Amino acid sequence: MTKNRLVMSIAAGIALAGATALSAAPDLDQTRSNFKEWVELKKLISEEKNDWAVEKETLQESIDLLEAEIDKLKLAIEKQEEDASAADTERVELTASEDALKAASAIVKDSIGDLEAQTLELVKYLPEALRQKLNVITQQIPRNKREMDASTLSKRIVNVVAIITEIEKFNSQITVFNEIQEIGGESVRVDTLYIGLSVAYYVDGTESEAGYMIPAKDEWTKVQDNSLAKPIADAVAMQKREMPVEFVNLPLQVTEIE
Repeated sequence: MTKNRLVMSIAAGIALAGATALSAAPDLDQTRSNFKEWVELKKLISEEKNDWAVEKETLQESIDLLEAEIDKLKLAIEKQEEDASAADTERVELTASEDALKAASAIVKDSIGDLEAQTLELVKYLPEALRQKLNVITQQIPRNKREMDASTLSKRIVNVVAIITEIEKFNSQITVFNEIQEIGGESVRVDTLYIGLSVAYYVDGTESEAGYMIPAKDEWTKVQDNSLAKPIADAVAMQKREMPVEFVNLPLQVTEIE
């Protein structure tokens, strides 16, 4: 091949290659449009990621709050269950106590009449001074069915207990009463020294009338013994703190009450 012909062949090849390259070159406007869309898409993806991160954080906070509320509710439910259990236990105990009280009340109700009768009978053996003190209470004790029905069980019990309490109190003390005693068919004012409910000693102001008394129904039995006037007067004075305490000899007679 001659030199000129070779040059012409190379030139023709270059021209053909250039035409092919120009036909295969991309459209710049389309490329720009695609790139712009890609950038917008990346931007949208980034915004979505940011929005999701914020939303996720908000959701997590909401979840944490809900879990905290759930824990509080669980504790409240547990406490209510414990309180309910305690209330049930207390209810059972109260019911048992109520049943026991009802049973005891029934027993007392069946026996209160006898107790009242025995108490009134016991009052008859008390000294007059103590009977007068208990008069208001003893008058409240019912004597018949109509009075029993008009009174309450609690009031009837209180009356009996009050009388017994005063009797026990009197029986545990040494007491002096200035009172009127029938001596020798005459009313004489005397100081009477009660040694509980076992015995009493009396002496008048002139120390001429003296003696002792022992329990008996309706009225204590008097035993006059004027020789006891001085020791009884001394015992009374000592009880009143009018003289120093010393020993005195006084008779004691124990009486069994049937």
